[in-house]
Amino acid sequence: MVDILIADKVGNPKEWVSLDGATHYLASNKIIWQAGSVVKTYRGGYNAATGLRSTIDIHSILGITGKLLGDKFFHRTTVYTDREILYARDRYLCAYCGEEFKASKLTIDHVHPQSRGGKNIWTNCVTACKSCNHSKGDKTLEEIDMKLLYVPYAPNMFEKMILSNRNILADQMEFLKARVPKTSRVFL
Repeated sequence: MVDILIADKVGNPKEWVSLDGATHYLASNKIIWQAGSVVKTYRGGYNAATGLRSTIDIHSILGITGKLLGDKFFHRTTVYTDREILYARDRYLCAYCGEEFKASKLTIDHVHPQSRGGKNIWTNCVTACKSCNHSKGDKTLEEIDMKLLYVPYAPNMFEKMILSNRNILADQMEFLKARVPKTSRVFL
């Protein structure tokens, strides 16, 4: 199944939609530009005067005008709603033992524990296996003599779009990666 990347008029990504969702934007006259490859061509009727058949192409990246639902995606403050994006950011690796796990075997650890005023924000949350998270408990790294194997960071909007979708087409990836910092884990 192909997902279509929806961006605002200046190219900031906003959401992934199905082909049906993209068709809805088309029918609502909200598409102001298209980029990337053609993923679907709709064929209409024939023009009586010219004999030509009408066609409408849907590209893999669409620029949309007006209010977009995807705006909410970038303004969420809690990491819990973005659990899968956090796991993808951290490459499904435990920040303490360095082993790779399936999502079902991972937890979110607050580097500075919430019980001690730590916030539920990107720069204070890492992926941890259940064993390491249990061992750390509500202690600070200094108290338990544990070390982080990588530094938590807040992904930008382009990274979030990459991390939130596994079925990205090559032209969509090129569009998004061009706007991701070269130090991002997306490039690892």
